[in-house]
Amino acid sequence: MTIKRTNKLFQKNFLKKNNHLKILDLGCTHINYWKEANHFADIVDYSKEFSKKNLNFTLLSPNQKLPFKDKEFDYVILSHVLEHVSNINEFTKEVERIAKAGYIELPTKLADNLVIGCDEEDIGHKWWMEFDDVNGQLKYIKKIDVLQKFLSVGSLNKFQNFFEDSLILQLYWENTIELVEGKHYSFEKKISFLSLIRKFFGKKVRDYFSEIKKIIK
Repeated sequence: MTIKRTNKLFQKNFLKKNNHLKILDLGCTHINYWKEANHFADIVDYSKEFSKKNLNFTLLSPNQKLPFKDKEFDYVILSHVLEHVSNINEFTKEVERIAKAGYIELPTKLADNLVIGCDEEDIGHKWWMEFDDVNGQLKYIKKIDVLQKFLSVGSLNKFQNFFEDSLILQLYWENTIELVEGKHYSFEKKISFLSLIRKFFGKKVRDYFSEIKKIIK
């Protein structure tokens, strides 16, 4: 087995039932980390925050090999991490080296083009990610902005319960992560937020006058 689609809730339930496993939350932050994990690591030093909770934390060096032994972990969590990593192939190989299996969560291309932020040159999003169900491959493509962004992360999260599959990729891998470079996209002109607003209000005005005509008749 290599990689396939899954569901975050299913994976969390699996980890709760198998809490004897050695589980690493890689790129955890100190706020949205997985409580099902028993080891945490990030390029930002959250050692104080995790020590207060009596949890294991390892500080990572960007673009360096991960400071863990081969197959040290039974399971590794990569939640919204891969899209930030410039050396994505090397990093993925390192994840395969230190763990036997794990969960990967990524924003879809649509979500990435809706949310304001994550555009910093150093730590911002660098890749669009697609999953090829036929060949069982995770594809990375250089990120482009097709749409003028207009939603905050908080606003997007309100939609997630209803449009989860449209906003996030949820994947489970075992043994290896089949990562390949996808075909890059090109476009002529970015879609502006104002043009979308104009179309929205134009439709509303037409609907309004249509209702008036019905009343007059």
